[in-house]
Amino acid sequence: MGRFRRIRLGCLATLFLIGAVPSEALAANQEPAGLNLGLTSFYDGFGRNEEGFVYLAYATYSRSRSINGDDGKPEEVFNNPKLDAYILINQLVYMLPETLFGDAARPGINLIVPVLGFDTSFSPPPPPPGIQLKDNGFGMGDPVLGLLLQFKPIMAGKRPVFSHRLELDLIIPIGGYDPHKDINQGSNFASFNPYWAATVLPIPHLEFSARFHYLYNFTNLRPANPPPIMPAVVSAKAGQAFWVNYAASYEVIPRLHVGVNGYYFNQFTDDKYTYADGTQNNGKSVPPLGDQGHARFLTVGPGIFWDIDKENKLMANAYFTLFADNRPSSTVFNLHYIHSF
Repeated sequence: MGRFRRIRLGCLATLFLIGAVPSEALAANQEPAGLNLGLTSFYDGFGRNEEGFVYLAYATYSRSRSINGDDGKPEEVFNNPKLDAYILINQLVYMLPETLFGDAARPGINLIVPVLGFDTSFSPPPPPPGIQLKDNGFGMGDPVLGLLLQFKPIMAGKRPVFSHRLELDLIIPIGGYDPHKDINQGSNFASFNPYWAATVLPIPHLEFSARFHYLYNFTNLRPANPPPIMPAVVSAKAGQAFWVNYAASYEVIPRLHVGVNGYYFNQFTDDKYTYADGTQNNGKSVPPLGDQGHARFLTVGPGIFWDIDKENKLMANAYFTLFADNRPSSTVFNLHYIHSF
């Protein structure tokens, strides 16, 4: 394995597998922490339509036992990796008293604060170039601040058939970060992450939901750069990406919904690097490896949604990786609680 590829394997240690989120822990390129990968699923296009606060809590556990390369196969330089992440996310949304578009939509403000802890280990490395990664322990992740616009549901008689929301989010790089560690809570660079969430109810009791994200990343001026990498990387910029959270559920008994959910992530531009000797890769793959470091993965799994009452909701989701390029192959479990007041 060439030194350039080893750089990237030691740097995407901050991909926030929970999704917004927020968003997980490790992979083989530069994508940021704080991403909403599967945190939201069922009835995602719905939201509060009156003034007031909504509190959301997410408890997530992610388990990874392999780190995959460009070909989707485990990288041999990592010997028996154990990558566990424990994540607690606190989200507070305030819906403003004003309405827009003739009372059809209500603006709001969104704040997300994640807390992460890592439990990682590797067996003694194989012959060179064996790699062991170091985590940054326990700490706060990068918070997310956003402006949203929740539209009122479209009705067919007395039944809602469509609801959607637009949001513009900024991932703020103030979370825990140590450039000498490979797996960090924060990413040390800002990211712009707009999305559109929508729910369709074609017949009573059945819903389909999706949240479509775009991601633009700014430059990291202190990238993770563990030895023995030469020449050192002095700045790095993660490529742009698109991903979608998707879900479908059916109300089997009043207020209890069961279904499937997942997410698909695709980085569509290359990471960019500047080296200590002044050279740059200019966003191109580096020969002879031809390894662009694009993160790409797909998950699917079961979920359940309990509509407890008007003020309280509870979701439980599981996600199993179908394929993963340039990231760990992970199994993720998520518990999501919503309270309006």
